[in-house]
Amino acid sequence: MISGLCLLWLPAPAISGKPEIKWYSYQEGMKKVKEENKKGFLHFYTNWCHFCKLMNANTFSDAKVATYINENFVPMRVNAEDQKDIAKQYNVDRFPFTFFIAEDDSTIGNRPGYIPADVLLDMLAYVNTNSYKTMTFSDYMQQKQAKKKESPPHDPNM
Repeated sequence: MISGLCLLWLPAPAISGKPEIKWYSYQEGMKKVKEENKKGFLHFYTNWCHFCKLMNANTFSDAKVATYINENFVPMRVNAEDQKDIAKQYNVDRFPFTFFIAEDDSTIGNRPGYIPADVLLDMLAYVNTNSYKTMTFSDYMQQKQAKKKESPPHDPNM
């Protein structure tokens, strides 16, 4: 009886078990990037931005995206209207706008606009594996497609 009542007090994600991105403020996140020697994922948004809302609903709510970001990056979110100085520092003038930050807090790259979950997963892997140091994202995707074609088809009867 008591254990059933405890469930009522847990937040919805804890009950559903669906992973959520553990967002940090810019200041807190950049500190963690340096302390943990981990790459950063920096996302700029505004409250009025339609595509920002779509990214929240479709991309950031995707379990694979949330898990990958939480495990491999320090995720930071910045409301560009509330923190105009940070948006100006990154020359952000449209939304959403996403940056990938290196362990030394330099910018690896960025992408303005809406990013679907499957595309973001490829981008995250490209950055996380340091592939950006030796090839373009386009080359990375071509290699990925070539590997898919080379691998034998999965036999469900095995």
